[in-house]
Amino acid sequence: MKQSITRELIISIARHSNWQASGIGNRLRSEGLYATPRNWATFIRLFLLGTGASFTLAGIIFFFAYNWADMHKFVKLGILEFLLLATTVAALITRLNKTIRNVLLTASAMLVGVLFAVYGQIYQTGANAFDFFWGWTYCVVLWVLVANFQPLWFIFLALLNTTFILYTQQVATHWSFAVVLDVLFILNAAAVIAWEVLAAKGRVNVQHRWFPRILGLAAISLVTVSMISLLFTNIREDYGLAYLLGFSMYGGAIWYGLRVRELFYLTAVPFSAIAFFTALITRFIDKAPELIMLLASLFVVGSITLLIQYLGKINRQWHGKY
Repeated sequence: MKQSITRELIISIARHSNWQASGIGNRLRSEGLYATPRNWATFIRLFLLGTGASFTLAGIIFFFAYNWADMHKFVKLGILEFLLLATTVAALITRLNKTIRNVLLTASAMLVGVLFAVYGQIYQTGANAFDFFWGWTYCVVLWVLVANFQPLWFIFLALLNTTFILYTQQVATHWSFAVVLDVLFILNAAAVIAWEVLAAKGRVNVQHRWFPRILGLAAISLVTVSMISLLFTNIREDYGLAYLLGFSMYGGAIWYGLRVRELFYLTAVPFSAIAFFTALITRFIDKAPELIMLLASLFVVGSITLLIQYLGKINRQWHGKY
């Protein structure tokens, strides 16, 4: 089996040989590790395609908002149902490029929400916002599974998060703030873990890591806020679950970041820890305000400085320089 050439392998060879920089650059380009004009053209095409689809959806929404009073309710629903069917059929039975069909399916998923919103405004169903987003979520789940398209997965997870938040605000109002954040962290962290497992098995394209990074940042932020909130409230709100999840996440994410050489986890997790321990120091600010603020400031400056130095060192070890 032919071994794939990676950027790290080329740079490792360059560090221990007299390979010239021009030759290294040519090799990186020939292996597809540098962006070529064709890669840039593909990026621009996809960017314009996504931008066009987004503006089209925005135009549809504003069209209904501006002409709401002048259209009969059947016209409103008929136009939306026609657009929904047209985009879905075009995504399923046409021979267009797979990316274009996935974008059409993503647009269909968004039109489902627009259709539900228009229906709710026409008939004034009185349903909670939670019901609206829950219906939107389970109506597009099949498309999400079939398409296996990262932007569509991102929209689906955004709907899940929104649905849960609205559920806690309108139905489960007795849930504490910390518990809500803990559940949201579990939801997003589970999605990140699932993505990383599928990436390790070659089921997803690992060249595009924006999806796990956005979800990972969201998960880390949620558990960080949850841990900090418990410092200033009653720990019995979630019986310390946030601390268990947070410190488990610290250990697991750092281990995984070192294992797969992913600087994102080695950057986001330490910053979360810095925020938590800074909040822990300032918790005692009422005892000696000037001293506590000085200690907190020194801790932030010192810890961030050490972190940047460590990240620079480990980045040079992994990728080298030439």
